[in-house]
Amino acid sequence: MIVALGAASQWLAWRINLPAILPLLLIGFMMGPVLGFIQPGELVGTDLLHPAVSLAVGLILFEGGLTLRWRDLKGIGTAVWRLVTVGGVVTWLLIALAAWLLVGLEAPMAIQLGALLMVTGPTVIGPLLRIVRPVKRVGNVLRWEGIVIDPIGAMVAALVFTWIVNSQTGNALGQTLSTFGLFIAVGSAVGVVAGYALAALLRQRLLPDYLVNVTSLAFVLMAFAVSNMLSAESGLLATTIMGIIIANSAVPSFRTILSFKEDLTVLVISVLFIILAADIELATLLEVTSLPSLVFLLVVMLVIRPASIFISTIGTSLSLKEKLYLSWIAPRGIVAASVSALFAARLTAENIEGAQMLVPLVFLVIVGTVLLNSLTALPVARWLGVAEPDPQGYLILGAHPFARAVGRYLREAGYDVMLADTNWSNVVSARADGLNTYFGSLLSDQADDQVKLSGIGKLLALTSNEEANALTALKYSRVFGSGNVYQLAPHHQTGARGNLGSNVGGRTLFRADVTFHDLRRLLDKGAGIVETQITEEFTLKDYRARYGGGFVPLFVRRNGDVEPLTENQSLPDAGTYLIALRLEAPVSAAVDEG
Repeated sequence: MIVALGAASQWLAWRINLPAILPLLLIGFMMGPVLGFIQPGELVGTDLLHPAVSLAVGLILFEGGLTLRWRDLKGIGTAVWRLVTVGGVVTWLLIALAAWLLVGLEAPMAIQLGALLMVTGPTVIGPLLRIVRPVKRVGNVLRWEGIVIDPIGAMVAALVFTWIVNSQTGNALGQTLSTFGLFIAVGSAVGVVAGYALAALLRQRLLPDYLVNVTSLAFVLMAFAVSNMLSAESGLLATTIMGIIIANSAVPSFRTILSFKEDLTVLVISVLFIILAADIELATLLEVTSLPSLVFLLVVMLVIRPASIFISTIGTSLSLKEKLYLSWIAPRGIVAASVSALFAARLTAENIEGAQMLVPLVFLVIVGTVLLNSLTALPVARWLGVAEPDPQGYLILGAHPFARAVGRYLREAGYDVMLADTNWSNVVSARADGLNTYFGSLLSDQADDQVKLSGIGKLLALTSNEEANALTALKYSRVFGSGNVYQLAPHHQTGARGNLGSNVGGRTLFRADVTFHDLRRLLDKGAGIVETQITEEFTLKDYRARYGGGFVPLFVRRNGDVEPLTENQSLPDAGTYLIALRLEAPVSAAVDEG
């Protein structure tokens, strides 16, 4: 039931274009504390539940490490590092102070809560950035802050937990420092050894393809368990370091592991959020909806986040409007929820007063920040002027010769262009032409994190794979709008409206009777993309008379703007320019492709 509800929540989030956290939490609250249908503690027992949550956190942090590529920090490194160091400390201490003063938590629990809420939620920020499409610098800072702060926040939370527990026996500072040193040494050593060992196996191709994912998962779980055996909670650091090493080792199976990680992460997040929400007591849930708790939430969102941003970005090149927008966006996500449940259970087992309030307060902040940011991220970005102004660039599915010819033309016309293809040879050829590229499937979750849509607002699906064209167009119609998504006509348009290859996702490009193979045959015969002005002296009728069937209309340029031609769109009239894939020979020498 939990897995089914998780899948249904993910689908619902996709349909309503909101982060999946909201429906997952809502269903968890309804099925757990409200209706009592799901009681995780009784279902699996605390002896299994807590280790399962701990392992899930390790897997999630491994996923975070896999997305950390040092080269992507170029140009934004200073701002990001200040946010996750200075900004993290400011956020931690101010949240602890607010929890102590407003909610009435004892100092140790307030400090623990501050550590848990240091993090932001990259799994929430990613979907928001796809909708908002902020200017490149703001988007990159938000994305990388969310990724880097997760393992740091988890580590700080673990150290605070150690300090709280050791304070019961005296000499808390000395024991905590000793534990901190052991934590860093063990977590780093195990993570480095496991990471490089796995990378070596993958580079030497010592694993068959069908064992790559299973072995990678086994390495992560093994590293987590061994590290935790030697130093409590250091497995969180070990798995994060493992992910970073694999991400930066250029292993040949990296994309296979990433694809597996995407599916596993969706499953883990779906199950984990429902279980954690369902495990909260109804009385405790109602207690955190009190006025002091709601005031605490407002202070976290409207006072502490801006203070953290403005203090940590002193001396950077970020403008006032960029800082204001960064101050507005800070949703919490799965790491905050998971780590809070983990440490709250262990603090409760140690009979630490106030531990039962950690999870409800964290979930209150998660719901509040995700709801606020989901509803306001786009209008606030437009009001501050940090959203891309009506992006007109093109994302092209395919990097084959025809797609590259289209990309070169659009780039020369002044548009931002990115070509995506799963064929490495095509991608290499596109890069040789100076075109921006993405190697991989646009349908993967990985593409959502790595494809930068700054300045891009249209999709051209130009591959020979009808299903890929239709599904990609369907996906990006939610990003760009259905009017800005185009795809080639299927190979057999007539009678094919009932299958996936029909025009289910985007507007049909060029003509309904022109398919990928028609374009390829014309290109193979020497056709090129040519722009011709249509005038009263040289009309479209004259154009057809000269070139016959040796051309396919592609775009029309009016007042400097290039627009794709579709099956239902009229051809250009006098005063406009026709851009066509055309044979240079006149009709007498041209082969009629019609």
